[in-house]
Amino acid sequence: MIQNILIAGVGGQGNLFASALLAKSAIRRGYRVLATETIGAAQRGGSVVSHLRVADQTLYSPLIPDGQADYLVGFEPIELLRQVRKLKQDGIYIMNSRPVLTVGCTMGLDRYPTLSEIISALDEMNLKGYMINATEAADEIGDPVLMNMVMIGALCAVSEFYKLDEIKTIVAEGSRKSLIEANLDALETGAQLIYEAAKLEPV
Repeated sequence: MIQNILIAGVGGQGNLFASALLAKSAIRRGYRVLATETIGAAQRGGSVVSHLRVADQTLYSPLIPDGQADYLVGFEPIELLRQVRKLKQDGIYIMNSRPVLTVGCTMGLDRYPTLSEIISALDEMNLKGYMINATEAADEIGDPVLMNMVMIGALCAVSEFYKLDEIKTIVAEGSRKSLIEANLDALETGAQLIYEAAKLEPV
């Protein structure tokens, strides 16, 4: 068994915390884990891609080869599209619909594609996935920084490997007391958004 999860976003969105949380969950269950990140030059706003590989056998590289990611989690739409070549043909993507404009876009030097253009590009590749506004959901809970927890909750809703209750336990153990409730709410909200989008029954 090998599970490959790739998280694509920009600096400041919590990629590293999210991948570490997923890695810890797998390690607790006795699986082998390799993880690494590729990080752009900018600490905030630069591209950040987290590779997470989980297996019950020996792994020889932490980098996910093209076409081998079971799940592609896009914290930012364009960053997901940049990494879509990593996704298996029968893999699943989860995309946060809230864009983070590049410096070039804010200066008027580049044009950020519309969300419909991004979705059309994904549809042309005949890929299966879900789009949720995780940033808005996190903001409603009380802090847009919780977007990464919303996205991890969403991943748990589509993954047969990751279980929401297990992730909740790890988050509760590692969070400051004042943040536990908000983090757990964000995880639950992410899962619920997927259930609603896919008309799935909670598991």
